[in-house]
Amino acid sequence: MSELKPQATEKLKKTLNLPLLIFYGVGTILGLGIYVLLGKVGGEAGMLAPFAFLVAAILAGFTGLSYGELASRIPKSAGEVNYVDEAFGKKFLSMAMGWLIVLSAMVSTATVVNGYVGYVHVFIELPDWLIMIAITIMLGAVAAKGISESAFLITVITIIEIAGLFLVIFIAGDNLVSFSARWEELIPSATTTDWEKILLGAFLAFFTFIGFQDMVNVAEEAKNPKKDMPTAIMVSLVVLTVLYIIVAVIAGLGLTPQELNQSEAPLADILAKEGENYPKIISAIGLIAIVNGVLVQIVMSARVMYGMAEKKMAPSLFGKVNSTTNTPIWSTIFATVFILLLSLSFDLKNLAIATNYILILVFILINLALIAIKRKVPHPEGIKTYPIAIPILGAIFSLGILIFQAWSSISGI
Repeated sequence: MSELKPQATEKLKKTLNLPLLIFYGVGTILGLGIYVLLGKVGGEAGMLAPFAFLVAAILAGFTGLSYGELASRIPKSAGEVNYVDEAFGKKFLSMAMGWLIVLSAMVSTATVVNGYVGYVHVFIELPDWLIMIAITIMLGAVAAKGISESAFLITVITIIEIAGLFLVIFIAGDNLVSFSARWEELIPSATTTDWEKILLGAFLAFFTFIGFQDMVNVAEEAKNPKKDMPTAIMVSLVVLTVLYIIVAVIAGLGLTPQELNQSEAPLADILAKEGENYPKIISAIGLIAIVNGVLVQIVMSARVMYGMAEKKMAPSLFGKVNSTTNTPIWSTIFATVFILLLSLSFDLKNLAIATNYILILVFILINLALIAIKRKVPHPEGIKTYPIAIPILGAIFSLGILIFQAWSSISGI
């Protein structure tokens, strides 16, 4: 093994420009969601799934703006830990935040690894456990190799997975022929039943937008984080919101909620009605997209633990950078192993729900942190700031959907 040196000697390289950050963000978000959870969102919200995605995007958007400003103010790895530390100055709270972020990343990655299995089965029947072990270990090795290699691979994969969504829109777009006759089915009524469906769907759809928070954890490796991080976060969210809504409309017009809910590979099932070869094409792209999501999450988890070790909130071993790859090698290994254990132990929907609960708690704290920081230093020089209403609304929306989901789970909606 190459010599390991403390991070004081070996620093992370600044290699990420704005285009790479945008591709990193789009790839992270896209790889974590739509290819895996479109069917489950459709199963909850039915024809109102596009509205569920819109509600989820609004929730993510306010917090995304908060993340953008914070990343510009404090461009460091383990971003959330540094934000909470700066805002409240309580080490126990900062440490709790850090481990919540690590846990959410690992649980969400295990979710995506579970979703990977369904697309593999389109081509070949292999034991689920074998598929999960192979993909997780392979991508852990890539993440350990280096951020430049990871970012390049992520960029290539992102182009492919965006092309996959356009393929669905182009091939299954004939479903839109019925839009003029059925558009009223896509509009919610004023009844509580419709909005309950939308909010339940939005809670799952929220998972398809997570990933923007991961971007701040490579801010220390960005060339110009103060300018580029806010832009990259919002561009990523806007592009994917539009694509998700279009795909959700096509899915709702082409498959029943029951068919979507039971689907292991929802995009493949949408295209199955258009021709027998199309499902294999989109499944191949789905496999690539999911690979992207897993890779980014391993990279992010390792960077958070690296940053926490720097602040003595995690074992010092996680703060060591390999002298050859310039990556936090031991934190990468730990993340890979723990993700594998989770993916082998729990199913897709429960992992997604657990991720959302954890992340929404994180988002509430992040918005509160920005409020506290803005009150200390309202307009730092050279930093793009937003009105304080942004983090306030971000905290309120996050708390609201968390309470609704908890209530609906208890009442059995």
